[in-house]
Amino acid sequence: MRIPKPRTLIVPAAGILLTLAMGTLCLMPPQLFVFLDEKIYDSFLKASPHQSASDSVVIVDLDESSIAVLGQWPWPRYRVAQLLDKIHAAGASAVGLDILFSEPDRTSLELLAREIRQDMGINIFQEKTPLETMNNDQTLASVLADGSFVLGYQFDFDTARGDECLLHVLPAAIRFKKNSTDKSFFNARGVICNLPLLSQAAGASGFFNVTPDSDGVVRRVPLVIRHEERLYPSLALASYLQAYGGNAVIEVGREGIEEVRINKKTIPLDSRGNIVVNYRGSRRSYNHIPAVSVLYETIDTSLLRGKIVLIGTTATGLHEMRTTPLEAAQPGVEIHATIVDNLISGDAIGFPRWSLGLQFFLVLFPGMLLTFLLVRARAIWGLAVVAPCAAFIWQLAWWLLAHQNVYFSPLLPISTLGLIFTTVTSLRYMETERDMRERTRKLSLTQDAIIQSLAALAETRHHETGGHIQRTRHYIRALAVQLKDHPRFRHFLNNSTIDLLFRLAPLHDIGKVGVTDQVLLKPTRLSEDEYEDMKKHTDYGTETIRLAKNFLGEDSFLQMAEEIVANHHERWDGLGYPRGLRGDDIPIPGRLMAVADSYDAIISPRLYKPAISSQEAILLIQNLRGTYFDPDVVDAFLAVSDKFAEIATRFASSGVEPEPPKGF
Repeated sequence: MRIPKPRTLIVPAAGILLTLAMGTLCLMPPQLFVFLDEKIYDSFLKASPHQSASDSVVIVDLDESSIAVLGQWPWPRYRVAQLLDKIHAAGASAVGLDILFSEPDRTSLELLAREIRQDMGINIFQEKTPLETMNNDQTLASVLADGSFVLGYQFDFDTARGDECLLHVLPAAIRFKKNSTDKSFFNARGVICNLPLLSQAAGASGFFNVTPDSDGVVRRVPLVIRHEERLYPSLALASYLQAYGGNAVIEVGREGIEEVRINKKTIPLDSRGNIVVNYRGSRRSYNHIPAVSVLYETIDTSLLRGKIVLIGTTATGLHEMRTTPLEAAQPGVEIHATIVDNLISGDAIGFPRWSLGLQFFLVLFPGMLLTFLLVRARAIWGLAVVAPCAAFIWQLAWWLLAHQNVYFSPLLPISTLGLIFTTVTSLRYMETERDMRERTRKLSLTQDAIIQSLAALAETRHHETGGHIQRTRHYIRALAVQLKDHPRFRHFLNNSTIDLLFRLAPLHDIGKVGVTDQVLLKPTRLSEDEYEDMKKHTDYGTETIRLAKNFLGEDSFLQMAEEIVANHHERWDGLGYPRGLRGDDIPIPGRLMAVADSYDAIISPRLYKPAISSQEAILLIQNLRGTYFDPDVVDAFLAVSDKFAEIATRFASSGVEPEPPKGF
């Protein structure tokens, strides 16, 4: 069954505005969305098939075994020179050092001799010692000058220092597209660099800054950084260029840096010049060769021939561990090796402009479509669209990352579907509920009109005062409220039932329209035969209610009216009329009405009797407990008798009513 269409434009307008707002967030995502998106990216990367690590990259590891054999770090630089010389001799195409030599080597013989001579006045060298053995830094510089080595250094973004540093500028051209900006580059204020002697000897150098995202995970690493208006390469990029040569062309667009092209190979970058690392797996994905094995030549030198070698450490206490999407603790040198591998394979993770367009499309189109669907159809149909659409978007995002090395965020498109479904469905529900309340109000007014019309019909014959109608309905409500928590009555009495009792009470004597005027309007006491005729008013009223129920159905509100009309003269001991019901066989509405109607009959003046006081009426009803009336109903009446007296005073009648002397 179709639900009614919205009566206003609020529902579709809300869906459209929410869709447009979510589309805007594609361009300016809040920090919470960025955080969640990074976690989704991590989960996708973990679930993706990983390309095997390239055998073109090798790590010479200053590991635990090397430290155990050769002594604690830092080693004398002549030993580092020996290590580099052997790697070069093995035929490595480039050697990148994830090591910083910012201070002179204190183990140099020249420096030691000078300090001992100054402090102790002793000249420890009596014979002329070869110069190359006197200065370890000079020894290292000589080796650096003869090979394809790349020194590492650290940029400082807080302090301006390192004016004397010799850095190797990135051989790159920058292409600015229309409306582009060059303000997207990271700008370093200072640098912590190697000794000038070493920097002059080396043919290349690159920074090894690795800055994690706000959650501490390294997903991207700067490939280029600006310093004093010049661009400098990372250690990985400098090592790659040292091995393969070529120049770089950096494309800068409206949103910032877009990509770098090296030897016809395009490497995607984010807007700040970061490469998004396509990790190969967990730790030791690359071939690790202990440094001691290289120094003692216990390895096959073919393992290094033609390879890009990165020298770093995984030894406890020396290595800087980083958290990556695939590994809780991964050595920094392995991250640099992965970046070199990405440059070789050309498979770094990209964020092309079309991925943002795809994200924007998958926010707007499904959002608008779902809005108009929910406006015209039931929520279940909207759910039938949301679930497969969300699954498709999620799977598409994973497939693009796993097989195309392109990432677009599925978070906003899926969030848009959920938000639109929840909001529009809620508004539809609120609107439907408002319509239902309005229909209920109109139905209630219709019921009251029917009740008042039937009560007025009885009044045309008997001329009961409006005060009697008002009093009895308030009496029965006071009784019902008092009894609604009673164990015998709480299954029946609730707020809606009590309200219905209040509205139906005026119908209790509607059957008097069927009693002849001779009996109904007689000013004196009725004879036995006349009293029997008067008792038939319950049957007449019941028949009238049943005729009305034929039009409204057996489960209509008139069912309770029938119970009131038919049973308000039944007695607890079974001697009442019309059916002589006994005890709990008497419907609850009839039992309540019996007490309310009797109390009002007793305290009201009649042509044949004066009014009786409320206290006397209370005593009389109390004496009839368990015979005429349900004992628990009488107990409730006694508990609220003060309210009965107050109601009688508030709705007092000015006239008198002819009433038969038998029964109440």
